[in-house]
Amino acid sequence: MTIHGGFAATSSASWSASDLVAGRDPEQPGDPGPAPSVTVVICVYTERRWSQILRAVESVFAQQTPATQIVVVVDHNPALLDRVRHTFPGVTVVPNTGPRGLSAARNTGVAEARGEIVAFLDDDAEAEPDWLAQLLPHYRDEQVLAVGGRALPAWEEQRPRWLPPEFDWVVGCSFTGQPTEVSPVRNVIGCNMSFRRTVLEGTAGFDPALGRIGRTPVGCEETELCIRIRRQHPDGVVLYEPAARVRHRVTTDRTTWRYFRRRCFSEGRSKAVVARLVGSDAGLSAERLYTRQALPDGVRRGLRQTRDGDGTGLLRAGAIVAGLLVTASGYVSGQAMRASHAAGKPARRPRDPGPAPVRVLTVELSEGLPAVPDGGGPDGSRYAAAQILVRLHGQPLGLLDIPLPPGGLTAPALAGVIRERLRGEIDEHLRDDGLPPLDRPGPGLPDETGTVGGGVSCPPRRPPQEPSPFVSVIVPTCGRTPLFEAALDSLAALDYPRYEIVVVDNAPQRSDTARIVAGRAAADPRIRGTCEPRPGVSHARNRGLAEARGEIVAFADDDVMVDRRWLRALVDGFTDADVAGVTGQVLARELEAPAQIWLEQYGGFGKGCRRLRFDRTGFETIEAQHVHRVPVSPRSLYPYLPGSYGSGANMAFRAAQLRRLGGFDPRLPSGEDIDVLLRLVLAGDSLVYEPGAIVWHTHRREVRALRRTVYQYGTGLSAVLAKCVATDASARVDLLRRLPRGMAYALLPRSGKNARKQDDYPASFTALELCGLALGPAYYAAAAWSARSRRSPR
Repeated sequence: MTIHGGFAATSSASWSASDLVAGRDPEQPGDPGPAPSVTVVICVYTERRWSQILRAVESVFAQQTPATQIVVVVDHNPALLDRVRHTFPGVTVVPNTGPRGLSAARNTGVAEARGEIVAFLDDDAEAEPDWLAQLLPHYRDEQVLAVGGRALPAWEEQRPRWLPPEFDWVVGCSFTGQPTEVSPVRNVIGCNMSFRRTVLEGTAGFDPALGRIGRTPVGCEETELCIRIRRQHPDGVVLYEPAARVRHRVTTDRTTWRYFRRRCFSEGRSKAVVARLVGSDAGLSAERLYTRQALPDGVRRGLRQTRDGDGTGLLRAGAIVAGLLVTASGYVSGQAMRASHAAGKPARRPRDPGPAPVRVLTVELSEGLPAVPDGGGPDGSRYAAAQILVRLHGQPLGLLDIPLPPGGLTAPALAGVIRERLRGEIDEHLRDDGLPPLDRPGPGLPDETGTVGGGVSCPPRRPPQEPSPFVSVIVPTCGRTPLFEAALDSLAALDYPRYEIVVVDNAPQRSDTARIVAGRAAADPRIRGTCEPRPGVSHARNRGLAEARGEIVAFADDDVMVDRRWLRALVDGFTDADVAGVTGQVLARELEAPAQIWLEQYGGFGKGCRRLRFDRTGFETIEAQHVHRVPVSPRSLYPYLPGSYGSGANMAFRAAQLRRLGGFDPRLPSGEDIDVLLRLVLAGDSLVYEPGAIVWHTHRREVRALRRTVYQYGTGLSAVLAKCVATDASARVDLLRRLPRGMAYALLPRSGKNARKQDDYPASFTALELCGLALGPAYYAAAAWSARSRRSPR
């Protein structure tokens, strides 16, 4: 982000920097003197830009004030070097003598320069005929160290309607918020800048640690250089001359959300490097002014345009917020890397093994406790810890994370840990069952085998519904998971009398789902299939909802294994007519790979083993004999934490209420499940979390898949909240008022959201999640505007 500080301006370009410093009138005439000589440096790296290179060089030949010398630096491309030399025999053409990258190429150009002034023009920019004529006169004042000009975008097709002018720096152009007249600034913009050669030679030049390398969208090398030369020449000035214009070509690949996100994130990381090199006060002074003034003005303008009927105004306002947050997340990522280096912690390398595997198992206290060995991990490794679901009479009491000593954990040792951590939960369950609580002293459980309540059936916590309601279990699939058939097996084995399984094929053109479902349906009439050609889980779930015959619809993913009591536990959660939805517990099926363990550190899917009931005003814990209302502070984020309500991999709804709500929203990039949960609560319905409804999810092992997951979680959550702001007038003010606390909740390391992350949790995942949080509102705004455009006649 090439941000220019300072907004002082004069009405004429023919002024002196010393006049400005001394407070003299810039309109007083003086002896202009001769213009200095100038070398123009153009750095090139790829033959794909050949036509643009030709136009750039020709625009320098066409200058009203001729250049003394033109230097073309070719960045480590011998074929391009020969081609440029053959085409421009009168031009100084040299290879980059430093490391690959724009900064080293510019330094090579400076070493070849003979002019008093060195001007830089990008290889995809064309200078206006009076470009040098506007830049050079300012150097008659000895205090002027550098002069930069304006970069106008030359769009390959058309300007994206969502791109706000405040973020034209993303495509390497001048932006709203810069001065409109000649002004002193902190730094110049890279594609249109000039320096005194003596000033450049008195420094180390551009820092190769910064700047673009090939197509990697990074920068800030000119920012750091300008700050450095100002420190060496405290009486000097850097000027911005908007009349010195170049037209910077913007290709279509730079007009996408993907490029916008990458460019903002890279800029944030570059700013962190600049802040480390020159200090945050100098490195971020202009950015603070830009953030306080230009960006809020842009958001307000976008909202006014939306109010006046321009739907794209909301897109531009959302893009400003998104761009700011993505850039901030890049800066946080860069600072985290800096802190890691300062603490002496080496950066994680791809070949690092990551966290050790964790053994996953379930124990039933009424059946005795096993020993937990530490061997048998993947590739012969040992398990460093165990994640153990502790049940009594089938009811989950707690999920324990236990380090495993060498040799593993014996059954008595496991009994001691369970007694220490879950004594209260065990006693409470036993009392509800009419059994005596644990009262024997010592580290073990009541008898030598470690069993509790053996031979006694757990009485039902709630009276069963008679007759049992008919349930439609909806399973969307794209046919890509090898676990799909295993998921169907577990669903077919449910301990529930009246249900159907509706498989929705969301990729009918390329999967063999139809064949698998047809084979299963021939043997089991409860299974049937349908297809939804429109891609997206929202469309697939809505198709299943339309096909469902049950009064309750339950949703399961195609990569889970369900507990035999899963459906009965979900149905038992519908205790009265106010309960519109029930969610259950999603636990990891295995924790063998680092990505799987990091997903659990991120937050996993499990929400604990306490039964909860949510409504708009708060929530309560529900036990067999009593209900405890949990007070909610007015300063809390509740109810706008829909991720705490449950997960789309394990949820059920009253079909009529879900249809009345409109089903799942396909405009959301992700998070359509938590959107439904939040809408239910805000509509005045109740939602129950039933920990006894358990599914086992197979987390993806690939780190790349986890990166995509955390990014999608970020976009989903912020898109859902943006939708709430846009569509729910009663919640809008309340939600916006809580936004600062929400940002702190997302960013602070010790918040409830981040407390489970260990030291080995990669900072890049947090940065990706923040990127998603930043871009979610813009994704939703774009999708909503597109959907409205399709509905509206042109």
